[in-house]
Amino acid sequence: MKKLMITLFLAMMFVLLATPNAHGASDFRFVNETRERRFVEGIEHIAVKGQLTYNGETKSQHYNYLGVNTQTTDYNIVTVDNYQPFAWGMSNLLVQIDTAKQRFPHLDFVGGVNGDFYDINNTGRANQTHIVNFEVILRGSTGSSRTAVGFTDDGDMIYGTPSYLGQHINILNEYRELKMRIKVNRINALPQNDLEVSIYHDNVVSEIPDGYHKVVVKASDIKKDANDNRNYSKGVMESRTTEPVTVSERYFVLVGKMFQDENLITDKDTILVQELLGNGFENARFSMGAGQMLVQNGNVLHDQFESLPSTNMAHFRHPRTAIGQKSDGTIFFLVVDGRDILAGKNGVKYSELGELMKMHGAVVAFNLDGGGSSTMVLRNEESGEYDVLNTLSDGRIRSVSNGLIFAKGDLEPVFVQIPYPDTRTPYDAPTGLYMDESGIFHFLGNDENKHYTLKINGKEMYLTKETLPLLLAPGQYEIEVRVKGNETYSTSAYSETYTYNVHKADVQRILDLMRQMASGS
Repeated sequence: MKKLMITLFLAMMFVLLATPNAHGASDFRFVNETRERRFVEGIEHIAVKGQLTYNGETKSQHYNYLGVNTQTTDYNIVTVDNYQPFAWGMSNLLVQIDTAKQRFPHLDFVGGVNGDFYDINNTGRANQTHIVNFEVILRGSTGSSRTAVGFTDDGDMIYGTPSYLGQHINILNEYRELKMRIKVNRINALPQNDLEVSIYHDNVVSEIPDGYHKVVVKASDIKKDANDNRNYSKGVMESRTTEPVTVSERYFVLVGKMFQDENLITDKDTILVQELLGNGFENARFSMGAGQMLVQNGNVLHDQFESLPSTNMAHFRHPRTAIGQKSDGTIFFLVVDGRDILAGKNGVKYSELGELMKMHGAVVAFNLDGGGSSTMVLRNEESGEYDVLNTLSDGRIRSVSNGLIFAKGDLEPVFVQIPYPDTRTPYDAPTGLYMDESGIFHFLGNDENKHYTLKINGKEMYLTKETLPLLLAPGQYEIEVRVKGNETYSTSAYSETYTYNVHKADVQRILDLMRQMASGS
């Protein structure tokens, strides 16, 4: 009997010693204490308090989840920031949302999180790629192993390390259609033959000599990277010359024989010089840098976390922000509270964050900037203001570089490639503009191309429908509509102007009608 007991004991010890001190799903457990789930304008919000057990250690955790399927709904993910011309900068997420509303008045911003790591002590410049509406404001650092996440017009999330295909000159007409894209052959150096094109930035002190065809561009924005390179420049033509030129501050100059064509660039065109990205990021309308990959192919990357030095932040508990995508296309954010042990808000390590993301169905997930930067906001349906859902470890909303927001609405076609010279026939202008008694604006548009620009008192917005509720303050409004162009037909002229007068009583009547419709009476 004694020999049998010893044999059993040795067998048990062999099993225990042979079993790795592991970091697989079998070691992870989360027990909910409270779990509140709701939907706000189609976005799922889950607030959780519970006990997280991983690798034999149990800690109390609080976290918030926001998610929506961007492939099956009219939601998009938009990169937001508050960068000013010729500078980077930091601002809180609410300010960044306000800035995005000005850039995209046709989109409805509902909720989201803070974004990429950034230069917190100096410029506020993000650490990796930053794309807004196909404009590559920051291409990222060459040689960087950091990944980026991008979002396409079909609602998919792409990720990886962008490849760099060189600076390109994008010539955009007044409708933001792409007249021509030209590769830059040389930077701050003369073309070596008639086929080459050069760009001179304002960090060059030497004169560009006589005899070369030059387009002098007054910049509306120039962004510098960490190495003082100018990889994003935007502006309008100020002059065309073959005389000697010195590049003034906040200008750039295009040089090449092709610029002798006076129709190629006109004073109505916008000149956008930026890096052309590859490796899938050529299709990203919005993109930003991401930190450590947490989940890949549905598996938490524990081996990668363990290979990091013991001093790495991955091994310490902090507030965390993460983004993930499920197999059905749903994209979601997670923000875990931390730095308040007495309140049971312990924060998580990378391994624990990865397990939480996997628990919520992530097939791929990335860590974003965390600590005091971790912020999650969601619009309050009653007040219209934004509620901060997580506990801010700084005690206030930190100013950060950028963020990611779920925005509802259609994305306007931009950078549509058109023929040069432009031989397209314009669309017919819309007709039949009128306002019904419920404050709904109507017009007769184009059945084949339902893309419109609506102009109210000079301010334009994008539409994809021939009807639009207009709840306007008392006053007089001049309203016009035109059909946007595409590869085959050019943009129409504006419709005849419809004048709409709004009185205080009209506003109240429209509000009453909207309440009746909402109540079903």
